[in-house]
Amino acid sequence: MSNLKFSIIIPVYNAEKTIAKTIKEIKDIAESDFEVLLVNDGSTDNTETVIRTSIKNDTRFLLLNKKNEGPGLARNYGIDHAKGNFLLFFDADDYPKKSILRDYAAIISSYPKLDLIISSFSFRTLDNGKVVDEKDYLVNEHIYESNEAFLFDMYELMNKQLMYVVWNKCYRRDIIVANDIRFKNYRSCEDRIFNLDYYKYSAKVIMNSKIEYIYDFEGGQGITNQYNSDKFRTFKEFYDRSNILTNNENRSGMAALLLKGATSVIFSILETEKVNKKQKKLEISLILKDFSIKEAKKIAATDTVAKRITKLLFNMPRFVIIFVFSSGAFVETKMPGLMAIIKRKY
Repeated sequence: MSNLKFSIIIPVYNAEKTIAKTIKEIKDIAESDFEVLLVNDGSTDNTETVIRTSIKNDTRFLLLNKKNEGPGLARNYGIDHAKGNFLLFFDADDYPKKSILRDYAAIISSYPKLDLIISSFSFRTLDNGKVVDEKDYLVNEHIYESNEAFLFDMYELMNKQLMYVVWNKCYRRDIIVANDIRFKNYRSCEDRIFNLDYYKYSAKVIMNSKIEYIYDFEGGQGITNQYNSDKFRTFKEFYDRSNILTNNENRSGMAALLLKGATSVIFSILETEKVNKKQKKLEISLILKDFSIKEAKKIAATDTVAKRITKLLFNMPRFVIIFVFSSGAFVETKMPGLMAIIKRKY
């Protein structure tokens, strides 16, 4: 194994306004045994110049340039060049806590055979750069000693919003390399599916209650809200693969999460200017007619008020569904703080 403990991989695209701050925060991390791979994913602004200026004379930072293919393939490029025994994935406009690597090093020292660390994080919703909502997603201290026990709790952990993202986790590079785990060339859900592939090989999992990462989400403008024609397909793939991974142990719960994902997809369709009204109606109609949605609206769990309302909505006539979603899409874009509070209740 390499003598270098940590590799931090950051895909960067047109981040000239944020990347310098992110680099500064990482430079202040209370640990020296790490490298940072900044993967410039074909930026068309001054990102490369800002990066070169920010990392000058700091040998811990490496700039890698490639053509634009999206964050997933940019992360793969970083994986291929990483030398650390453990991998972390950050975004170009967020920042970690200064103690993150020191905390992870201590955990690894105590549990050298661990496969994965999952940590608490803070999620801040912004509206034109101003924080309008902040929520801490907290992990309960726990140690999973087997893959079976870990997967048994998968729906509960997903329901707490802990399992989708990559930036609140620390992965073993040897597991990723040995099992050829890579991010899909998707514009949505690529991190979720990467995690599912990794979870198959995670036996010793450490749940770390400390908040290690601050994620800033610009409501209405983030990748999560962006339209792409394959978005629903990736959510559906995640639903199918989640059920396979967990042997259908909580299919009703996964169905509720699919309806939540389908809601965000429909919001993105209604808000985009890339397709006309006729195409929007067609795409929404195809989603509502899909077998997975027909199944989900029958079996979805209703353990919260929001889930009950969502399930009820999907069982209403189509014109009612579209009217309600149109109102919700407006709220998501124009009042992200309110939408953040609504999502929190799911």
